[in-house]
Parts: sequence; structure tokens; C-alpha cells
Amino acid sequence: MADPGGANRIELESQILCAALRGSWADRDVQGQVKSCSELYQLFPDLIPDLRPNQKEFPHDLYKILRIDCDVPPTMVVAAYFRQAKKFLRENNPKENRGDYYRILDAGFILRKPRLRLSHDLIVSRGNLIETGKIPDDGTFELIEQTEVRPAPPLMVTTQPIVAQPLPMLVELLKVSQIIQAAEVQALTNQMRSFPDVPVSDLVLSAGYVTDNEMKSLQLAEFLLSQNKIDIGQFCVAMYDERTTGIRMAESLQVRGWLQTEAPRYDR
Repeated sequence: MADPGGANRIELESQILCAALRGSWADRDVQGQVKSCSELYQLFPDLIPDLRPNQKEFPHDLYKILRIDCDVPPTMVVAAYFRQAKKFLRENNPKENRGDYYRILDAGFILRKPRLRLSHDLIVSRGNLIETGKIPDDGTFELIEQTEVRPAPPLMVTTQPIVAQPLPMLVELLKVSQIIQAAEVQALTNQMRSFPDVPVSDLVLSAGYVTDNEMKSLQLAEFLLSQNKIDIGQFCVAMYDERTTGIRMAESLQVRGWLQTEAPRYDR
């Protein structure tokens, strides 16, 4: 049975790192900010997209829109969002100032969701660190000053991609059914390295890649494939059915005639 505390350990680890990032960001502790970003990037590379070629503009700091500090707790984020929304509606016509109103709505929505807030913090921190010349233009979370002064291996955790290794069947199924892409695969790979005793299913569920029912279907698919009862193409079609129409994967396999259901026979 999956370890019920696995997802909690990951959540606790991420909360500690998020607090460290926001605290160092608020205190202008560049070294601490870079180190926190680096460690969070290792666990959640799917939350920070690669920089576009010659990218010069970076996302706006949504904390400034809500007029709060970056290290405030979630309750203060919600309070600030409602305060700014009400203030705007009192002083403006949203139909005539849709852009400004939508920015407040976006800020409230993003900063209230833990994963979206973390993604925002990593992206905005990276932009600020690049603009101030603290990290390289390619967005690697390594202090430029440290790299120049100490040519030896840096103290920070490198953000270079980890060498690919065989993936668990569950991750392969998520990948082949296009539920996750390369960034999510890298995130799971890094998390498996950091939390080797946590079941892969817990990592997938805690990231929100699939629902509980979809996880059960994926685990069933693992068994059926191991028994050669279905092939990978049939799985992909049936899993697509479940995610787009609501028909469970097993039912789709049966309806399409790919999975036989044998009723038990009793000899008299």
C-alpha cells in the first residue's frame, strides 16, 4: 500500500523551501534566493519554463499589484486580493479599464494557488536575478560572482539536466499517453532521487497530474500490459477516452473489444 505520508513529506519540504525563497527575496539576500530557487528548480522544473531565445522582458511581480510583500502568508494574499478588487470597483468602471481589472483578478487567482504561486515566484525571481546580473543570461540558478571568484565546483546545486535513466512503468505510461511532457518527467525524476522511499504514485498524485480514479486506471494498465492482455496503443486510446469523455479506461477497453471479460464457469 502507498505510504500516506509520502506526499506530506514532499509538501513539507516544498513549504520549507518556499518560505526560504520568499524570506530571502524579501530580505534582498541574493545568495539565499539563488540557493532556494536552485533547490526548488530541482524538485519542480515543470513549474518554470525555459527562457525564449533573446528574451528581454519578464513577467510582472504580482505582489506589487496586490501591494503586499512576497513573504506574506496565504491568508494575507486573499485579504489583499479582495481589498484591491473592492477598491478598484469603487474607483473605476471595469468595462472601461478591463486590462487593469483583469490584472488584479489574475494576481489573486495565481497567488492563492500554491503551485501557481511557486511558479510565479521562480519565474519572477529568475527574471530579477538576470536583470540585475546576479545569474547568467541563460537563467541557470548559479551566482555569477561565485562562479568567477571560485573556479572550483560551485556550492550551489547545479541546474543542469540530470542524465536520463530508465523510468518506472507508471511514468512511462503518463508520458506515452501525453498526460505529462518532458518537464514533468524531469520533475518526477528529480523527486524520485530526493525522496527514494516515496512511491511514484504519491509523487504523481501530489503534483496533481492525474486524479485518484485516473491513477487506478493507470495501475490497472500496468497489470494488463504486464500480462499481455492489451498493448500500448490500446492503452493510449482507452486512457484518452477516460480523460476526454469520462468513460473509464477499463470500460473503454471492453467496449472496443480489446479486453475480454470472462465469466466464471461451474461444472455440474
